[in-house]
Parts: sequence; structure tokens; C-alpha cells
Amino acid sequence: MRARGNAVRPPPGPASVLGWVKGVRMRRHDADGGADLRSMQAAVQRAWSPSQRWHVGDLAWQCHAGFGGPTALWTEHGTPIAWARLESPAEAGVHVDPARPDAADAVLAWLGTVAPGPAPAVTVLDTETHLVDALRRNGYRPDDGALYFLHCERSLDSLPAPRLPAGYTVRAVRADETAARAAVHRAAWRPARIGALLVPPVALDGESGMSAPRYRAVTAAWPYRAELDQVVVAPGGAFAAFALGWLDEANAAGELEPVGTDPRYARRGLAAAASLACLHALRTAGATRAVVYPRGDPAYPVPRRLYAALGFRPVARTVTYRRAA
Repeated sequence: MRARGNAVRPPPGPASVLGWVKGVRMRRHDADGGADLRSMQAAVQRAWSPSQRWHVGDLAWQCHAGFGGPTALWTEHGTPIAWARLESPAEAGVHVDPARPDAADAVLAWLGTVAPGPAPAVTVLDTETHLVDALRRNGYRPDDGALYFLHCERSLDSLPAPRLPAGYTVRAVRADETAARAAVHRAAWRPARIGALLVPPVALDGESGMSAPRYRAVTAAWPYRAELDQVVVAPGGAFAAFALGWLDEANAAGELEPVGTDPRYARRGLAAAASLACLHALRTAGATRAVVYPRGDPAYPVPRRLYAALGFRPVARTVTYRRAA
């Protein structure tokens, strides 16, 4: 059964365009941040379950500095029901309320009008059958060679305590530590050199360039909470690892996004300790379960093993769809 939260319904924004889905009037407008981001989060929150791709924290993390590309929001009687965002010229993010599957056709049609080239690829969960059906209906086919991510979930009923090497501690970040918090994120996502190869982690453009001003923007995004931003402190005071948690209060669901370790402190179990500290903080804040999304392919197995060891189990996986030429 799909969980529904008691999300606030923000009013639709400017530049409205009317459309029809099964005889019901929808309104589309171009989104530009602020209240529009909250409306997109409200749409996600109303339809959330572990079988849906997006969590309110995903949008906070990805859009804290703005949408980046063309973004549209669809509402019905003032209630947000769908949105789409061009994440790059070739990739798009999409959300459609499963209770309104026919809205997906309008969303995909809009994407075809704003992409500078061919229709962008769309990544969904294999459990989002309403979107899978719409993509196939509109000429999209799965890209079997695309990277994919697992959507993993665990209950927060029973959590072990974090275990740390001697001299290390784990705690919530403080308000005056933005620069240090940005620096450990930057270190964790900086490309690593293995032999002659430069191997970057999969991240949004610019994540390895996280700055103190950008991180302040993260902390200003709803629903950021400092107590859910956990850092491991090494002997000497440097931040060595981190786990950022996001809480969807309406669904009592937490998310880990992102988690990382400065490579200088690797292989000490610090990411596991930060993650467990964050899960404890989420439970204290009211979450009953949590989700996390490691890569599923064999080329990047460490995060998947970490979360499995912490009790997370896969409930779905991403599939990328591309429109047939």
C-alpha cells in the first residue's frame, strides 16, 4: 500500500499552462526554485513509498543551488501531482503521482520540447510501473548498459551502536563548521587515481567542488537539520567522514544522502560509523525506516556492501530508458 503524508499544498506559480488528462484540468508552469521546490517536494511526499524513486531529501540535495535546467511542475486544483527537470542536455528527472498515471504522457511530451537534442533519457525504478508503461507507450526502451542504483531500505527498530577506532568520535556538525564540512565532502568526492586511471565517484556535476557557500545553501534547504548531519572527527580535529540524513516527517522515512570518507582515512569503518550515527539521529527525530541508494553494478561494490552490512536490503533498482531512434 502506498503511504501518503500530510504535505502542505503550496499554491501554483506563475506562467501557467492548461492541459487535460482524462477530462481533468491540469495546470503546468515553469518552475524556478523557492516555493516551486517545495511544491515538487510536496508531490514526492504525498506519493512516497520505498517503491517510488524520489525522497524529499533527494530534491533538497540536488536542487539546493537551483534547478540547473528547465523544470516544470503540474498541479491539479492547486495540488502538485507531477514534475520534470532537465538535469543535463541528455538526462531528465521525472516524478508522477502513481494515482495520476496519465499525467506521465504530458510530462514526457514537455521533455521533448525543452531538450536541445534528442529526447533525454529518463531513469525510473522498476517498481514504478505507471512510469514504465508511459515510457514504453511513448517510444522509450530500457538501456541495458546504463549504470544502475539499488534502492535499499531498513527498519530503524533495532540499531547497533557506531564503532570507531581509538581517538575518533562521531557527532553532529556545528553551525560554525561549514568550511570544514564542505572540505570533507570535497575530499570524499574528489576523483581517485588507480594506476594510470582517474576514477571519479558517480556524483552530480560540481560535487567535488563543494564550497562553504554551497554548503550553506544545503543547510538552508528544507528539510535540512543539523542533528542529522553527522561527521566523524579524527584525532587532531579534522573531519574524516560524514553521513547526511534527511527526514520526511509525514512518512516517518529517513534517507542517507550523501555519505563519504576522506580517502586519507579509508578502511577504518568510518562511513559505517557515520551512517549508524545518522540512523540513530533519524530514529530520535521520528523516522521508523530509512532508505539509501548505492550503485548496483560490480564495478563499484564497496558502498553496496557497506549498506548491506548495516542491514539495508534492496527493494527496487533504477532502469534508464531512452527513446528509440
